Amino acid sequence: MLRPATLTALAILALACGSLIGLARAGSDFASLLTLGPYLARLLASAGLQAALSTLLSLLLGTALALALLRRCFPGRELLLALLTTAAVAPTIVIAFGVVAIYGRSGLLGSLMRGIGAEPPSIYGLHGIVLAHVLMNMPLVTRALLHAFEREPGERRRLASALGFTAADCFRHLDWPVIRREAPALAVLVFLLCFTSFAIVLSLGGGPANATLEVAIYEAVRFEADFVRAAALAGLQLVICLGLAASLSALTPRARAEAGAGAGHRAPRPDLRTMRGIDAGVLALGTVLVAPPLLSVASGLAHLPSLASAEFVRAAATSAVIAVTAGLLACLLALLLASSARRLPQRSRLADLAAFALLGLPPFAFVAGLYVLLRGLGDPASLGLVLVPLVNALMALPYAYRLLAPALATSAERHGRLAESLGLAGWNRLRLVEWPALRGALGAAFAFATALSLGDFGVIALFGGPELTTLPYLLANRLGAYRIDEAGALALVLVLSAGGLAFLTQRWSARHA
Repeated sequence: MLRPATLTALAILALACGSLIGLARAGSDFASLLTLGPYLARLLASAGLQAALSTLLSLLLGTALALALLRRCFPGRELLLALLTTAAVAPTIVIAFGVVAIYGRSGLLGSLMRGIGAEPPSIYGLHGIVLAHVLMNMPLVTRALLHAFEREPGERRRLASALGFTAADCFRHLDWPVIRREAPALAVLVFLLCFTSFAIVLSLGGGPANATLEVAIYEAVRFEADFVRAAALAGLQLVICLGLAASLSALTPRARAEAGAGAGHRAPRPDLRTMRGIDAGVLALGTVLVAPPLLSVASGLAHLPSLASAEFVRAAATSAVIAVTAGLLACLLALLLASSARRLPQRSRLADLAAFALLGLPPFAFVAGLYVLLRGLGDPASLGLVLVPLVNALMALPYAYRLLAPALATSAERHGRLAESLGLAGWNRLRLVEWPALRGALGAAFAFATALSLGDFGVIALFGGPELTTLPYLLANRLGAYRIDEAGALALVLVLSAGGLAFLTQRWSARHA
């Protein structure tokens, strides 16, 4: 008999395939697919290049920043962590706006360069896409690695200090095993995010030369109504992403936890002046990269009174309900998948594939396929109230799963045999054994999923209208109507909401670490 967690994984995969089938059935010109060969080759080459560069830089900078945060305790540390979380979950359209506002020709950096007689470079193109992707994904890598470091037994750090380990010894024997264990899965996650990027590539790509499959799918559905082509492109993207996820998941070693309290950032470390200088430089670089684009939305502060309308209140309430529902559902599904991987390691690959498959499936194609299948059941607004939280939860599931699965696996490795010998199962095991290890990661997972849903525009774009309006949909309408002041105020509200969730999550995680 299949367990609920296994049924969940199979249902997710079936839903993904069903949406593509529904999309393909809406079209009929299958012969047009034969002409896509050269176009697809160029598309895959450009998308693969920018995704590889973005992944490499995000991993290098994120790892260095995580190590610096692990080693140092300083005033403003929690604020920096909240800032990193905000950048990781901020709406992509807001990130693109921030990059242009700071690094564009008319932005802050461009104005400073013209002030000294230099010509500012264009931000549009491959370098602009990579910069925006690093800004979004470096914080994600930092937070994930920091969680992994802090889950390690504190006795190791104290023993290393007693044995007189140098900084190089600490990195070799304590830090590198964690990085080697976590990096492959993080590389998959970041690569898939960059490979399937939509809003950033559309905003900063500078033309078809830097397009991704996601952008091509959007053009096929939105401008050409070519559902067969969209389904074929979405299927190709899904196959590529699933193949990559399966191969790298097979190479990723499972965590081997040992008894002992988590290390935390207060673990004893060699405190050489050189290391302090390096850590200070890394922390300064991370702050300079992340803070200015996020703070650029502060220009909307003066225009907040313009949002005092019934339309804004309705959009804010709808966004809150959808985001909280999606966050709870994403955490529930992630717990089911993670519990399956914990109980039956041989099924952990199925759980990994179910989570990573959703990163490979384009949200626009996903929701369009589901709408085609279900459109006879009700009007778009009614379907949207059900499908938008569902699809947002599924799109956020990989993030929640990546945060919860290691914590649950660590708990099982440390206390699983003892719990089984005591006959603990079900609610008692969750309450006494797994909840203490899960609560910090669960808070982070809920905040990530909720914030991602709060800022999502791709899913609501198909269902949005006077009867179903969210803050991102309202922001897009204001930008389309060139009401820049109101758009800036809405962007500020979205960033403050994501930042508030990030700060509360950081306090929760620090309290329950």
